[in-house]
Amino acid sequence: MRYSIYICISFFVFYPSLLFSQAAIDFDDYFIDATMRIDYFHTGNNKEEGITIDQIYRQGVWAGNPDKLLAPVSNGRYTIKVIDIASNRRIYSQHFLSVMFEYKSTDKAKTGIKRTFHESALIPYPRKPFLFLIERRDRQNILHPLLVRKIDPTETNIRREEANPSDKVFVALENGPPHDKVDLVIVAEGYTAEQWEKFKGDVQRLTDTLLNTAPFGQYREKLNIRGVFRPSTDSGVDEPTKGLFRNTVVNASYNALDASHYCLVNDNKSLRDIASRVPYDNVIVLANSTRFGGGGFYNINCIITADDERSPEIFIHEFGHSFAGLADEYINESYFDSYNTRGVEPLEPNITAYLNPDNLKWKHLLTPGIELPTPADEKYDGKVGLFEGAGYTKTGMFRSGLHCVMGAGGVLYCKVCQEAIRKVIEHYSN
Repeated sequence: MRYSIYICISFFVFYPSLLFSQAAIDFDDYFIDATMRIDYFHTGNNKEEGITIDQIYRQGVWAGNPDKLLAPVSNGRYTIKVIDIASNRRIYSQHFLSVMFEYKSTDKAKTGIKRTFHESALIPYPRKPFLFLIERRDRQNILHPLLVRKIDPTETNIRREEANPSDKVFVALENGPPHDKVDLVIVAEGYTAEQWEKFKGDVQRLTDTLLNTAPFGQYREKLNIRGVFRPSTDSGVDEPTKGLFRNTVVNASYNALDASHYCLVNDNKSLRDIASRVPYDNVIVLANSTRFGGGGFYNINCIITADDERSPEIFIHEFGHSFAGLADEYINESYFDSYNTRGVEPLEPNITAYLNPDNLKWKHLLTPGIELPTPADEKYDGKVGLFEGAGYTKTGMFRSGLHCVMGAGGVLYCKVCQEAIRKVIEHYSN
């Protein structure tokens, strides 16, 4: 593996010392109430992977919870860490899943063709020089460095641009200041200037869908949901298999990674510029299309289409990926080797290889007396057990419920997925 040219020799000296647990971090000791956005290029194929910094920005208030600066669980195939140089202390961390992870498993990547994806890391704005780390997990879930870069927050090249005031904001739900709430931003894609009213209606429908889905309705008072509208020249999004290409603000397109219904964003910079109009913890892209499709990547973004009859269900599924890092529970054997390794416990909270029967992830939620593993019988619908078939494979991986929106045949989150979502809500809110 070739690592980025920014790796510092000193990293290898003190990195082991970061493994110990850390006491509570006083936000004001290390950060100011602003956001540092670090844009970078993520390049690779099946055998190589590297990251280089593109641009750093200072933007508006920090949307996160200043009392909870370290990621609450180990999840995601990539990790962001911020290390205060003066104290050699980890002062911020976050996990995510990059599109690069999926690209690495494609036929093109296996033939050596490299692709580059533009991504962004949002961190609270440090007061003093720090090390910025991005790590990736190997097949055994062990972390390895992709990038280590010293950043001085007083650098003159850090951009201090204001968000575009002409981007319109629609407030669908507001309950308080961003530090105390989960802040969701819904960005318009493929809506023309004449479709502002349609966008507002679509955002409200999306908000209602979320609030009518457990556990989000229970946490309504902990949520802020805002839509940001920048008009596109054309209505809709690209559909390459139909020869249709539209001029839109974040350049979303079907046929992502050569999968016909996979719709992803291709202009991350514009997406982040638009989203910065409001404080946000998580980005949702609402594509003005009647066609089935979408996608979701943990702590990157979620994109769904507005007007397909299955859009509400697809939104709940893809948002489960992007918000809580939930795994797919359905079966597609061609995907399994890309995501999981037999004999290795997956990190996602809603699937398990059941390698340690005495320490099952959701042991505390099991229906009393339920058989383990649990037969796939409808009489167990609504029960919490251990059902074989998850993480794309029929055997060796298990899910907790017979039906769940993260799998096939479900429209709601199972109890285990709901618990994972609650943990994220509680992490971002007070």
